[in-house]
Amino acid sequence: MRPAGPVTPAVSTRRSRRVLGAVALFASLASLPLAAQQSPTLRVERGDGSLTNVVVVTDRGFVAVPLSLLDDLGWTVGESGSDITIAVPSQMTILLRVGSPFFRWDGVVLQFVDAPYRDGGTVRVPLQLLSDFFPTRLPDLYEYDAGRSLLRAGDPQLIGARPNGAQNTGPEPTRATTAQLPTGLSPYDGPRVVIIDPGHGGEDPGAIGGRGVREKDVALAISLELADILRRNTDLEVHLTRDRDAFVDLWERGQIATNLKGERPGLFVSIHGNSLTNQRSTRGFETYFLSEARTEHERRVSAIENAPLSYRGQDVSPEDEPDLDFILRELRNLDHQHWSELLAGLTQEELEEFHPGPNRGVKQGVLAVLTNALMPSVLVEVGFLSNEAEARLLGQADFQEDTAAAIARAIERFFERYPTGNGVAPGNANVNGRR
Repeated sequence: MRPAGPVTPAVSTRRSRRVLGAVALFASLASLPLAAQQSPTLRVERGDGSLTNVVVVTDRGFVAVPLSLLDDLGWTVGESGSDITIAVPSQMTILLRVGSPFFRWDGVVLQFVDAPYRDGGTVRVPLQLLSDFFPTRLPDLYEYDAGRSLLRAGDPQLIGARPNGAQNTGPEPTRATTAQLPTGLSPYDGPRVVIIDPGHGGEDPGAIGGRGVREKDVALAISLELADILRRNTDLEVHLTRDRDAFVDLWERGQIATNLKGERPGLFVSIHGNSLTNQRSTRGFETYFLSEARTEHERRVSAIENAPLSYRGQDVSPEDEPDLDFILRELRNLDHQHWSELLAGLTQEELEEFHPGPNRGVKQGVLAVLTNALMPSVLVEVGFLSNEAEARLLGQADFQEDTAAAIARAIERFFERYPTGNGVAPGNANVNGRR
């Protein structure tokens, strides 16, 4: 069943998240007695019953605690420049970076409301790590009482699976420990997740071709057909970021996909039409994945597809986004870029089977719609609306159905190679080869 409208993201835009997060944490401190408000403290109760008061600060507009607190709680903490490692050796690892809200929890990329920062010689991390992420992801060890600003903390050395035959002397392994399974093995046997993003929509029509063919309409028609085809495969769970003519912020589309996928295997595909008004003879199809643009054409397409950022007053360029370098690095570390390039290559192959335009190849660029989609992700430019003949073709139902079928075949071929759990880089996978 299709959703009734655009999916509402689990988290809002970054600015909203910062405001709401700060309000929630300040409210926690506001519930303390007056003396505690004058010198805010976090009360930490350990498993042995000992109680410690830790001074917290709010000098950046959010509540933060010193990184050294993690040492006191039994974690192994290391610093290398801006990079911070919080670990239980051979059990699990949390990787942070000073100045970035993104971090990795056993290989899964997550996001703080606010970023860790350095205050003189002290690194401070958002209280959210202890009040939200630890209790949610390690519920057997951590409990946070916001009303009393109290953290009940267990021994992190208890994290992890017990050796075969060992007595049940500690908590059950948490979900975070599944990242320690050998490469190629996975406890997950459920459906793979596909999130389809019809480009543009609502007040943003995208490119407009001859006879009024609008990019947003072409993208939606192909996306709906693609969803119908993929839903016939019972091994897939299919979602759309919109299923009608509605506006969805660019930055939210990838975040919607990330929220829907969770920690399951999945992919994100955004459908678009191209335009080059000063070269109307140009036609053909190309597929993008997220990486630094290499050519003037890739930069031009990135700029066009990022233009809707200005529709809601977001005068920001992804090239200027301070966290982009970290995002790209994380995508490389998690092999998402390799897999995205593979998906892009398969998509080009399938489109080439029927598309009359030339195969313009796999491209790369800094595309806002892909930035927050922390999974294999591509943006498909199915043709040029600025070319009169191709614009007519893009508006035809038969062509839209053929395009959807080709992309569906590419997705199914991709999942034949993509591991269901913690995979490795494609390695010997032939991006340009057939099955």
